[in-house]
Amino acid sequence: MPTFGTALIIIFGNHYTLVGRLLSARPLRWLGLISYSGYLWHQPLLVYLRLRSIEIQNFSHISFFTVAVLLLATLTYFSVERPLRNRTLFSPKHIFRISWIGALLIFLVASFFIRTANNRSLIIDEEKDTYLQDIVHIDFAHYIQLNFHDRIRKYSTFSNQSALTNRRIALIGDSFAEDFMNMIVETNRLVDYEIRCHYILNHCQIYMGSDDRLQWIAPENREPCIHRNHIRHALPLIRQANIIILASRWLEWSAKRLSSTLELLNLTQSQQLFVIGLKSFGLINRTAYINKSYEYRIQQFQRPEEDAVNVNTIMKQSLNKSIFVDVLSMTCTFYNGTCPVFTPRGKLISFDGWHLLKYGARYVADIIFKKFPLNQL
Repeated sequence: MPTFGTALIIIFGNHYTLVGRLLSARPLRWLGLISYSGYLWHQPLLVYLRLRSIEIQNFSHISFFTVAVLLLATLTYFSVERPLRNRTLFSPKHIFRISWIGALLIFLVASFFIRTANNRSLIIDEEKDTYLQDIVHIDFAHYIQLNFHDRIRKYSTFSNQSALTNRRIALIGDSFAEDFMNMIVETNRLVDYEIRCHYILNHCQIYMGSDDRLQWIAPENREPCIHRNHIRHALPLIRQANIIILASRWLEWSAKRLSSTLELLNLTQSQQLFVIGLKSFGLINRTAYINKSYEYRIQQFQRPEEDAVNVNTIMKQSLNKSIFVDVLSMTCTFYNGTCPVFTPRGKLISFDGWHLLKYGARYVADIIFKKFPLNQL
């Protein structure tokens, strides 16, 4: 269709028609002169923006991009295209030689950078590379637990001042709830809400029902689940909250029974519930990434753990879309459902494939809080 339309313009676009007069205008004729240079420039610019994690999202971005392409095309037209068309300056033989030499040089330079990409470091002074600090020096357990358990120590219940605000959040779960708290803190979100936390050990899971959950828990892990680490201990907090967020490294047995668990919580119609799904970034070998270049980092993708995918599918099929936060589907959007190992800025997302470092917390938060259903907060 575009070719057929172009043919019609060529045939009927004379000076007696509106299209002919319009296309004969000097600005449009100039655009036609530089159009091939513009065509050659626009793709490298788009690639550069993508590698820098810059998205063209609004009119101002589009305008800036368009102006940049036109300016570069104009420069190329005067400095390359027009001189090479001057037969007195360059014969066809000269142009042929210049093209081959240029292509060969570009090929050699590109080959060198591709072959040495894995061995180059992005940072000249590696001691100032906070990415390396994330991998080597951080106390992972301390970072994950700090914000969540600091809330538990400071606040056992909601304050009287927040009784009329309808902005009380009860965050309940295991280390994945700790991760979620870090997402909130790292991105300065939900600052208008009063957040209270309740911890439930991962082995014990979030479950409420007539069945004895100990039958699904390994004997060596049962002791802390017998009288503690049960969601019934969080019910006073849940009754006071306007928003309840459940986040856990869900297991298959608890995921299959989650719908009935939620029913037994007996939430009121005015209360809002969110269930944070699993996240997984594959098996992480931290030492394998030390001193790797930025280009190498952002090209690392892995499939999520199969268990996580299976449990996530169960939850997706059994829970309403208005309450289920499908973190796995939101973050693992690359080829064949793979997940990035690094943020677009080359920072490690997770130290073990499950839990988030600070840059990972910011990265995941920026994704899930902008999408339904968390964008309702």
